[in-house]
Amino acid sequence: MIFQNIEFHNVEEMIKCDKGYQMLRLPTYVREQINPTARDVTCLFSTGVELRFRLISDSVNVILSVDDSAEAQVAYIYYGSFQGGWQYSSVVIQNETKINIPKCDRLSVLKEITKSRSLPFDPEIIRIVLPYGTCYYVGIEGEVEPPLKSQLPEKSYLAYGSSITHGSLSLAAPYSYPFRISQMLSCDYINLGFAGSAHMERTMAEYIVSRKDWDFASIEMGVNMLGPEYSVELFEERVKEFVDIMAGDSRPVFATSIFGFNEPEQKKADIFRDIVRKYASEKLIFIDGLKLLNNPTYISADLIHPSLEGMAQISERLCTIMKQHIFIE
Repeated sequence: MIFQNIEFHNVEEMIKCDKGYQMLRLPTYVREQINPTARDVTCLFSTGVELRFRLISDSVNVILSVDDSAEAQVAYIYYGSFQGGWQYSSVVIQNETKINIPKCDRLSVLKEITKSRSLPFDPEIIRIVLPYGTCYYVGIEGEVEPPLKSQLPEKSYLAYGSSITHGSLSLAAPYSYPFRISQMLSCDYINLGFAGSAHMERTMAEYIVSRKDWDFASIEMGVNMLGPEYSVELFEERVKEFVDIMAGDSRPVFATSIFGFNEPEQKKADIFRDIVRKYASEKLIFIDGLKLLNNPTYISADLIHPSLEGMAQISERLCTIMKQHIFIE
């Protein structure tokens, strides 16, 4: 969406509040029909949200705020496909933090490289990549314009799943596997990860297929329903319905079962993997999660989330499989 001449990528609604503007990744009609955690909490998480614009002024100040978090909230600045230089590559966000962004003084070189290597983003486009946490947009000082369509990637990848998809413990938003895969495939990305709350509701599947802004998608199925409150029968019902809806769309959809993890209880996870295989292998492009990550040394100390090495392996292996089924120029 466009607001104050900025494109808020992966934002469907903005709501004014005391800290600024909440940036919601789902529209109201979808939020009202999904579980309370996704509706009220993780929908607000800003991993996958980017502020994108062209500089008209020589520089601008973008003002952001955040909720308190156990992890550092860091925004990353890109000039098109290029990470910003050390003077303006990342900023820790606190209350009403001003992020100063100047015009790039090496723009001609970046444009030459972008053209010669067919990079997806024009380096005139500033991208502020927001962190895993809840950020608020406060305002901007200076003059900007939204990106032109010709300055953005032609194709886009949508990823739905748990906190693993969303980027928890990636340490930096650009290390989430949807971001990394989009870099490898020179496309854009839409991150619909929902920490602890990817419960595969019918409404979510219908919403995903209703969107016309993605060319291929991945759905990570299972880990958020391993708790005792979710029966195997309910999980199977959700998987069947979700797969059927996604299969009704002609675009390629990759379905992954639960990645390897280090918790002692594995029996239910194995049952869930078999259920995903049963339905997804018939109608979607099924990928066993253990084929993407099954190395206990690539899991963090919480025993569930991949480490940076784990994220890198998921990215590389999933991207390799995607290349066999999609065409990206």
